Amino acid sequence: MVNLSDVNARLDADENLELKYRFPVRSANGEVEYETRKGKLLDVAEEASLLYVSHEGEILWIKVEEAVEITPASGT
Repeated sequence: MVNLSDVNARLDADENLELKYRFPVRSANGEVEYETRKGKLLDVAEEASLLYVSHEGEILWIKVEEAVEITPASGT
């Protein structure tokens, strides 16, 4: 499980982080499936247990239970 307090401290220290996460998408038959994505981690909301990432120019909120891994951003 991701420790949001630790992640928040890392972001406050200006670390560039990347989040690997499972994102729910609808399949052709209407069922929910998950795809794995990566995006720049922008912020966290500890009380709401959410992480905010940038994906293709949009800002998405990700539930903490959908987070897979947090790593230093590529190229930093």
